[in-house]
Amino acid sequence: MRVLVSSWGWRSHFYPLVPLAWALRSAGHEVLVASQPSMVEVIVGAGLPAVAIGEDLDFAEVFRGQSGRVATLSERTRGVATPGSRQPAVTTDGGVVRYAAAMVEDLVAFGRQFGPNLVVFEPQNFAAAITAAALGVPGVRQLWGPDETTQLHLDRDAILGPLAARVGLAADDVEPAGSLMLDPCPPGMQVPLAGPSQPVRFVPYNGPSVLPDWLRTPPERPRVCLTWGTVMASLGIDPAPDLAAIIAEVASLDVELVLALHPAQHAGLTDLPGNVRLARTPLALQLVLPSCDAVVHQGGAGSMMTALTAGVAQVVVPLVGDQHLNAERLVAVGAGMSVPDGVARPAEVRRLVAELLSGDPHRQRALELADQIRAMPSPSQIVDVLERLSSTTATRTRPLSGAHP
Repeated sequence: MRVLVSSWGWRSHFYPLVPLAWALRSAGHEVLVASQPSMVEVIVGAGLPAVAIGEDLDFAEVFRGQSGRVATLSERTRGVATPGSRQPAVTTDGGVVRYAAAMVEDLVAFGRQFGPNLVVFEPQNFAAAITAAALGVPGVRQLWGPDETTQLHLDRDAILGPLAARVGLAADDVEPAGSLMLDPCPPGMQVPLAGPSQPVRFVPYNGPSVLPDWLRTPPERPRVCLTWGTVMASLGIDPAPDLAAIIAEVASLDVELVLALHPAQHAGLTDLPGNVRLARTPLALQLVLPSCDAVVHQGGAGSMMTALTAGVAQVVVPLVGDQHLNAERLVAVGAGMSVPDGVARPAEVRRLVAELLSGDPHRQRALELADQIRAMPSPSQIVDVLERLSSTTATRTRPLSGAHP
């Protein structure tokens, strides 16, 4: 097969696609990863061939002011209005649409040259869904956790119509969920999906990484990792104005506290207690979490799913967007706890971490879920599923010179 993998220009959208792309290449299939120019180095750093598509956007400019709280699934089911929650909808001026508009024409044009049998994409990539429709091939949507798009109202004509029209399609020609969704969530964690799905094991990829010397020996005390992801810091938004206080509270426990933070979050972290280790170079969660007894994070899907694969119980401090849904689903399966809105976070985080370390049942549940994830089909084991899917639709496109199916 020829497979076109596409992510728009942000690392956390691309990373979940990497293990599947590796699996396809290992099975002998031709894979190209298309994203915006700023992603080329990131893609090549993952050992995959890249093609620059469309124009770069300033992620911070696009999303600043658009990352507020979205009501959770349970809130919407109960009809409860949460103060400060944003209307859960995809909007014509939102980041998802702006990124699609920056890519769609170039992506379709390249797709017609490359002639893929499949288009694989991440959940918010409308440009790739439109490309699959334009090429007449199946679209495969790789979920990165609980499907947040099930919470968001999508006016197909208003949102997809103008984007699809750029390449001669109508809104009804496009299936944003793809022909098949790949679901990495263990049983009980996923929300109801909008179309056919295939379970797939979540294989963590956090970017190129080096195992630091201090991780080569077991810790002398319970190890707790604290991370706040990269998105909010990159937007110039402080997701935890009380971060220093949270660190002080957790460090007051008899633990080794490892801080895996974005460099922008290092400012002001001076005079750290002796049991706190601040990683000054990128620290891949996939390397540090297997040695941890607990992790504190903001609720990003990458952090949550990586912790689940490691069997580590979690304390989540959700602030925006899908973080609330992720926290809700994690609590629902019993593998972690969430800090409610309006609670004094530093003291509450300390209390919850202490509860986890005291033999709380959440830790056992986290280990059980890790076993369930390991039992799911690996990316290499679902390659044959994708081969069968591609055989159901003949490609209508012209391959690049020298390319072979």
